[in-house]
Amino acid sequence: MLRRQLTYTAVFTLAVLTVVLGLDFLVNAVWFPGTTPYTPLLTMLITLLVAPPATFFLVQMNARVQEAQASLAEERAQRLVDVERARDLAEEATRAKSEFLANMSHEIRTPLNGVLGMAQSLALDELTPAQRDKIEVILDSGASLLTLLNDVLDLSRIEAGKLEISPVSGDLLHTVQRVRRLFETQAADKGLELTVRHSSDFPARLSYDPVRVRQCVSNLLSNALKFTSAGGVDVRIVSSRQTADCHMVTVEVSDTGIGISPTTQARLFSVFTQADGATTRNFGGSGLGLAISRQLARLMGGDLTVESEVGRGSTFRLTFRAREVAYNVITPGKSMSPLASDGARSLRGVRILLTDDNAINRQVIRLFLAPQGCEITEAANGREALDKLASAPFDLVLLDVHMPVMDGQEAIGHIRASAQEWHDMPVIALTADAMSGDRERYIALGMTDYLSKPVDQRELVTKIHTALGLAAPATPSLKRTAT
Repeated sequence: MLRRQLTYTAVFTLAVLTVVLGLDFLVNAVWFPGTTPYTPLLTMLITLLVAPPATFFLVQMNARVQEAQASLAEERAQRLVDVERARDLAEEATRAKSEFLANMSHEIRTPLNGVLGMAQSLALDELTPAQRDKIEVILDSGASLLTLLNDVLDLSRIEAGKLEISPVSGDLLHTVQRVRRLFETQAADKGLELTVRHSSDFPARLSYDPVRVRQCVSNLLSNALKFTSAGGVDVRIVSSRQTADCHMVTVEVSDTGIGISPTTQARLFSVFTQADGATTRNFGGSGLGLAISRQLARLMGGDLTVESEVGRGSTFRLTFRAREVAYNVITPGKSMSPLASDGARSLRGVRILLTDDNAINRQVIRLFLAPQGCEITEAANGREALDKLASAPFDLVLLDVHMPVMDGQEAIGHIRASAQEWHDMPVIALTADAMSGDRERYIALGMTDYLSKPVDQRELVTKIHTALGLAAPATPSLKRTAT
């Protein structure tokens, strides 16, 4: 390095000396000649004293700048490598978490299907009041467990950016009133007044995601009733027009409960957060509901905020965007044909091939469909299902996805590729998979419809009627449902 710098210094000094002597000769011997003969000795001496150290300093500074630039370039390249490695690790962690949640969801939903399925079936029997109370406790506890499971899955979907808002045309006021009816009994048991009010000019029909709106309002009402022991809970619904057809809807849920301190409000919408340890012990809960509700509100173009004072209650304000539509708009996918007063046709005589490797799941489905008069044949895997399809006629297949020998995905491929007349038979995927995109994936594979476990009896019978092109069924009513 030093040898190269000395070489550069000598070359630059020689260049400077040549230029200086040339200019000195032009000035003193050509342009302004003097009376004494021209001698370049003094000019050469001064140049040799000044140029080498100055040139060597500049060469050293240039070398340091080049070293610094090379170091910065290397550091930048290393940072890019680190960023890419961190991104890959984050994506791998997200995939691992999603796979873990999917596996846990599947493993939990399978036994939960047996618990809730049997409880739903028992609820249809002739029971004593004490027995019916016990069944309702099982159903309520199972529903709470299912809600927690769905909250965890929703949180995973939101973090992965896979949760989508699906707006449809509907009556928002009717949606909120239906949610209120779910909590009427709880409010009455605590002696609380539960009211819903709305502005007189509220739009009759809006385009919004009813599933997510119900989820947010349910979380807010559940919390309001949970933390209120006297007084009541008031829901107020208003809207403000932002553009010609776009409204900002506000749903305020006010209670006269225990209130929330400013310190707690600052972290209230964090995941797995409640007011404090005493709140968790006294009132329970996972702390997921408000965090998910705020993220859902923001996905819908709004937000979720809170105003509260300790001992004086709280007001949660949910806002989201909704588009106003004509009142006579028909919601896609809804049948407009009127239903018969007797609930339309039954499934008597319908031949169903039930395919599931879990014997308890098959027993639950049998109990659900027995009152409908179905003829049910069972298979424990996809290979058995194909053999039974080839040996006897069926009207519909209920097909589990994860099975030994041959799973549902391979089985549906064989069914749709078959040259037999049953290649286009309705097939409903009956699975514990409930992650975002599962339904679309199975429909793309050739399934007619999709039903996640734990199975609700009403939903199962309805989907079978729909797949067979029958009118909506009249299903036995349960006082409580599992979903």
